[in-house]
Amino acid sequence: MRKQLLTLLSVCVSVVYLEAASLSAWAQEPMQTEGGIVYLSGGIGLEEREALRAAARAYTLLLSFADRTGHYLSDVQVVIADAAGNTILEAVSQGPWFLVQLPPGTYTVVATTSGITQRQAARVRTARQTQLYFYW
Repeated sequence: MRKQLLTLLSVCVSVVYLEAASLSAWAQEPMQTEGGIVYLSGGIGLEEREALRAAARAYTLLLSFADRTGHYLSDVQVVIADAAGNTILEAVSQGPWFLVQLPPGTYTVVATTSGITQRQAARVRTARQTQLYFYW
């Protein structure tokens, strides 16, 4: 009985270690940079959502994508322009959450999925994260 308990405990510890290692690897992998702008996207599955939630504090802008029924969307084309209208970031979101590290300022965020485009203004501040929600 004791040997079975130790084996079970060993298996549980191994699973927790592997989950933590894969979560840590995932959280580091998808971070990307374009033109000096750092961004991270994902959120498909519980592990990715938890990793993004943990990383979110380091980002000044959070975008979230869903359909009108509340189902999350991925593969959303994201274009962010600065106040002068210059495109500073163009990417495809790998999941329903898209995190961006932007300096304080005013931006235009354009999100497109299934041929339908939405546009929102974002005022990014230093003190707190700006959040925009897109629903189709």
